[in-house]
This record gives sequence, C-alpha cells and structure tokens, in this order.
Amino acid sequence: MKKNAKTLKFPKGFLWGAACSSYQSEGAWKADGKSESSWDVFAKKPGIVKGGSDATVAIDHYHRYKSDIKIMAELGLKVFRFSTSWPRIIPNGTGKVNQKGLDFYDRYVDELLKYGIKPFITLYHWDMPNVQELKGGFREKATSYAFAEYTTAVVKRLGDRVKDWTTFNEIKHIWEGCYNSDWQAPGLHLSEKINNQALHNVHLAHGLATNVIRAYSTSCTEVGVVHAMWIRMPRDPKNKKDVWAAEKCFINKNSRLLDPLYKGEYPAHMWSKGSVPEITKEEMKIISTPLDFFGLNVYGGCDVKYNPKEKSGWEEILYDPTVPVTTMNWGVTPNAMYWAVKHIQDNYDIKKMYITENGAAYLDVITHDGKIHDTDRINFLNQYLSELHRAMKAGYKVDGYFLWSLFDNFEWASGYTQRLGCVYVDYPTQKRILKDSAYWYKSVIKGNGIKI
Repeated sequence: MKKNAKTLKFPKGFLWGAACSSYQSEGAWKADGKSESSWDVFAKKPGIVKGGSDATVAIDHYHRYKSDIKIMAELGLKVFRFSTSWPRIIPNGTGKVNQKGLDFYDRYVDELLKYGIKPFITLYHWDMPNVQELKGGFREKATSYAFAEYTTAVVKRLGDRVKDWTTFNEIKHIWEGCYNSDWQAPGLHLSEKINNQALHNVHLAHGLATNVIRAYSTSCTEVGVVHAMWIRMPRDPKNKKDVWAAEKCFINKNSRLLDPLYKGEYPAHMWSKGSVPEITKEEMKIISTPLDFFGLNVYGGCDVKYNPKEKSGWEEILYDPTVPVTTMNWGVTPNAMYWAVKHIQDNYDIKKMYITENGAAYLDVITHDGKIHDTDRINFLNQYLSELHRAMKAGYKVDGYFLWSLFDNFEWASGYTQRLGCVYVDYPTQKRILKDSAYWYKSVIKGNGIKI
C-alpha cells in the first residue's frame, strides 16, 4: 500500500459479506439423516480429487458453526451467504423431508441473526442427492420439479427470517461441467443436445423455485440467481473498436445464460443442428419470472481485440503470459470486475446487483510468528475492489460484496491443495487462524472503503 494512500469510500449501507457452500465446508456427510450427494460419490473415484481427499469432514462447519459465526461477527460481517444441502433436507431427492436437516439450518439462521448478520441463502451449490442424479439429474425435467419441492421445504421453514434467496450458484458450471467434463460431478461426457436440455432444465428449476420462494416466504423477500460469466475486456480500453469487440464477445458467450432469464428466449446462435432441447412457451414464461437482484461471481477474464479478418469481428486473447496468476493458475485481471458489471448492466434490465464471490488462492504459510502474511491476497482484493468502485463511480449500481471465501475449505477437484480463505484452517486439528487478509477485511468493513 502506498505511503500516502487514497481512500475510496463505498456508499452508505453497502453490504460487506463473505460466502461458503454446504459441500465445501459442512462435512458431517452422513449426520442426522443426510444422504450421499453426487459429489460425495464423485470424490471417491480414483484420480478425481488431488491428494485423494474428499469432503466427508471438510472444515467441520456443521459442528463448529457457532464458533465460526462468532469469527464472522468479530470481523464485522454484515451478511453471510451460505448454501443449504438438498441431500440433508430431502435425502431421497423427493418425498419425505428430513426435519433434522432443517433443524440445523434453523439453528444456523438464528445464530447469524443473533449477531446481527443477515442470512443470504443459495439453494443449490452443486450438491444434488445422488439418488436424484441416478434418476437422470438435470438431464430430466422431473428434477426441475423435484428442486421446486426441495425449495418449498426450505422456504416454509426459514422464510419467516430469511429475506434474501438465490436459486442456483453458477449455472454455467453446471451446464459445462456436470455432463461434459471430468472435474464436476457426476463427471459424464454426454451429447450436446443432452447438455443443452440440462441447461434448460436448470433454468426451469430456477424459475419454479423463484415462484415457490415468493409464494411461501413470509418476510420481505428478494430473489435472485448467482452467475459466473465468461468475462471479456477490451485489449485497449481507449480503442472504441476493441471496446465494441469485447462487449459483443461477452454478450455472444453469456446470452445463453442471461437471455432466458431477462428476455424469455434463448439466442438462436447457441443451438447447432440437432441440439435443440425440448422447450415450451409456458416454461419460458416461468424461467423469465422477474428477479429482484443479480449475483455476479468475479475471478478473472481475458482480453478481446477487434479483428476484421474474423467473421465475428473479434479475437479473444485466451492466454497472455504477462498476466500474473494465482496458485490455481487463474489470471489476476482486476479490470474484469469493472467490465463485467458494465457489460451486464448496459445490456440487461438489472434492478439490483451483488458481487457474490471474489477471491484468490495463494500459498499460505504459517510463519515463525504464528501468523499468515497473505499480502498477495490483500493486493488482489484491493485491486478488484478498486475496479468495483470505478464501476460504481461511473454510475453502475452494486449493493454489496461477498468475499470468497471466509474460511479455507474443500476446493472441489483441487481438494485441500488450494486455499482461498481469509481464515486459515489447519485441517488435521480444525484450528482456525485469522490471516492478515482477515484483519485487512475487518478494517475495510469498519471504514466502508479501501485504501489504494
């Protein structure tokens, strides 16, 4: 940080928070009636997770949530985003509700509220009951209606105290990962048409759940969805043609996720011959049910430049050796924050927006003084927040920011090899140690701003 640092203030009432997901943090994989999730099964397959680890224990948040929430309060968090576990609540996917599962989230919400922390629920963060996946998962429309059934159970129990709900986390990764990769449960490689049908069925589940939340919540409810985007920035932001190219490329890639929600239709360019899924007009009406807010996860993006030789008019620079990377090999591109907010709000009717995830993995080491001096992470977050402030100063409205993640946790196929938290977790002992970034974030929240 500069000696004569400049302070960038955020608007009064700006929500500072953090996030986690059920599968990555809770552990307790069979406790109190929970069934196996698709990820519980997937992680056991040889070669899937680095180090051969799994999330049967994770960071034991299920048993340690009270002390973990106390840490949230000590840092001054205003809001905490967490996900509920479908296999914990309806173990068979449909049918009998597991009251012990709901009891846990009942206690969890009350504990957050006890410290004045606003609960912000995500209903699906990739952990489907495995029995439902075996029935076809989101390849089948029946799962869309099963998801609505699960949503009903959660909202009936928690809807009197929880105001903010998101249906899905990162539909992009469900679509491109579940049935077309080796890194996302269930790890199947299926046809383009089946993948497109799964995307549509997830959108349908989102629309059905949105209506369920509004029907059964008794608090002043707001509903949204959380998306990760293919973020594209102009190679030269002073070159109007590069700016045009970046925006057109961004819309071309992300309209398959955004148009159904905000325009009630899929872009024609996304379907190749023979890959069009089964879609009805009534389903599109459900999918395009108006939303109260949009959740955007931002980690990085890539540059685009104008190229008249390309039919599209643009050229993506997917690899740039000059861009620094995190330990996950993700590019550090702070301007992705500014351009993602700009592209979305310039092209879609977004009523309210939150940055629902932003963070970085670095090699965190406990030094001789017993502390973790994660300067790289602080610099990363400071740069991205500076770009968020730039977007807001330019007139784009963002109402809150969620750090990913508060605690180190199970990082999907990377297992425990990557740490993104501001709180260090010693996995053998489950001891929590606040990193320098945690104290930095506490000061950001207290001052409602950053220093650059």
